[in-house]
Amino acid sequence: MEENRINIAYFTADLNKELVSVALSSVSRFQEEHSGVYVHVFDCFSSDLHSDVDGSRYQIYDLPDLARYDAVLVQSHEIMNSDVLRKLEKRIVSRQIPAVSVGVRMEGCVNIGTDDYSAVREITEHLVRKHGARSFLYLKGFEREDGTGEAELRRKAFEDVCKEHGIPEENISYYDGNWESRRGRWAVEALLSSGKPLPDAVVSANDEMALGALGALLERGIRVPEDVMVTGFDGILSASLSDPRLSTISRDFGALIYRALEILTELLRHEDIPEQNYSPYKMICSESCGCNENSFAELPRIKKMYYQNARLQERIFYQQDLMTADLFQTDSSRIIETVEKHYQIFGEGNVYIYASERYFDQYASEGEEVDSSTLCDNFVLICCGGQNLEKISPGSGYMWISRSDLLSAPLLKDERLAIFYALHFKDIYMGFLVLTQPPSVVEMNLHENIVNLCVFAIENARQRIRSRNLNRRLNALYVKDQLTGFYNRFGYDKIANEIFHDISEQGSAIHVLFLDIDDMKGINDRYGHDKGDLAIRTVSRVVNSSCRKSDFKMRYGGDEFVVITEAGKADLKGRLEENFRHVNESGELPFRLDVSIGEYTIEDRIPQSLDELLQHADKLMYQEKARKKHAREG
Repeated sequence: MEENRINIAYFTADLNKELVSVALSSVSRFQEEHSGVYVHVFDCFSSDLHSDVDGSRYQIYDLPDLARYDAVLVQSHEIMNSDVLRKLEKRIVSRQIPAVSVGVRMEGCVNIGTDDYSAVREITEHLVRKHGARSFLYLKGFEREDGTGEAELRRKAFEDVCKEHGIPEENISYYDGNWESRRGRWAVEALLSSGKPLPDAVVSANDEMALGALGALLERGIRVPEDVMVTGFDGILSASLSDPRLSTISRDFGALIYRALEILTELLRHEDIPEQNYSPYKMICSESCGCNENSFAELPRIKKMYYQNARLQERIFYQQDLMTADLFQTDSSRIIETVEKHYQIFGEGNVYIYASERYFDQYASEGEEVDSSTLCDNFVLICCGGQNLEKISPGSGYMWISRSDLLSAPLLKDERLAIFYALHFKDIYMGFLVLTQPPSVVEMNLHENIVNLCVFAIENARQRIRSRNLNRRLNALYVKDQLTGFYNRFGYDKIANEIFHDISEQGSAIHVLFLDIDDMKGINDRYGHDKGDLAIRTVSRVVNSSCRKSDFKMRYGGDEFVVITEAGKADLKGRLEENFRHVNESGELPFRLDVSIGEYTIEDRIPQSLDELLQHADKLMYQEKARKKHAREG
């Protein structure tokens, strides 16, 4: 690794899309101003994050080896699984690596965030003192079992203000939210269904739930703020766009992430940093609480962002339509080429897809499915889009990397920013996708849709390949005799005539042999059917070793066999008889194995059918059997 290079592992989750976008933009700005900083972002998508009981989406966090990094940044307030945070905490402590946690207190980490307690005190005091609020619906955030999160501090501040102003507990209703907009909607619907009187105000632990509640109230004809006031927390763009505009706590999240990166560099220089650091916040008193402050202050910025997002959406949807059509019309073997063709849908940076070794093996495997539910140690580059595509020489083969090689792997080692997203389908861990610039559509969550589109296409291709392999195996079982591995009557109908016509069209002589085990009934009666099966398997082994691989070999009936071949100088019948003689002389069987063989060759005319040849060979075989019987009796 080059001298003065700082490698940072950054763990986050796409819970609040706008905050993710702001955070990644701050990372890029910090890197522009600090040339030696390299950042690997390990991200997971938020869809159904809270129902992810086994935490499989967080497997992307296990990808990096922290021993290879100089510092760690954890966007902990976005990671809803406390067990995952504790696991990260243990890894950080065991490495004794400089680390910063954003929002949630973690052992071994300097904490940075908003003074949540003071901020919620301020906005709750505003509702009580200025607007006379005496009854509330409080929408909780995702509260952690260990009580270390932002949600707990915000609720405590709200409750402390209520107690100080003598607001009785029966005037307060709570709803257990988890930061999502729909939870705010459900909270209002539950309250209205309960028959309780409307509260004076809805206080939400974040803007998303507040906006869900605001929409539900307005849809029911309840006026905001005249009938019910609503406040949030975060100051996201949607809070500025809502009608009425949401009163909230605004914080400069971009500055917070920038400061977190600064703290990491200061820790690496062994500077003293307080364990708790706060970034500034501002209370926005707006229309949803009955105030009109700042109602039009940000209108020019909002108009500009709306126009840019509308144009961006139009372009991305067009690209997505083209990509979708290509993905699901192309042959399964060309899926990756299609992704490479459309890589710019993510933005202007490079795009890489690495497949898990176990998942990659399933494409070639014709056996049972390989377990790919857990992260493995090795990955293979299967897709590369962007300028670095030129660095991969044709015919160079797949580029393998291990989990410990992320910082030194070809292509990745020179990328100052690499954002790793897990490719995950149900309980299958497929690998990961890497972007080298923040995706241009992260605020609209379209990058998650695009990644999922790629996941579905790749898994669909794998299933088609697996289905084709399975059908081939089933087809082989259908046309093959299980005891001998030779073709059966179905195989004869499906394969034999093709071989027959191929030999005929080449102008070669067609040679057919019909074999029958002598006294098969006597073997079964005297030695049992197991030994009868042994006799059949022995004949098939001798036939197989005596014939060419390309010859058609079948078990015609119980103890009858057919060989169809191209006549040559070698005496196939004589070779078979010699090999059967060796078997009898070896004493490997408890009985003597005698086989009658009829052979028929045609050179001067093409028979009407293969069956005609078999009838001739069958007749000659019975003549041979009769001759041998007559010789024994004479």
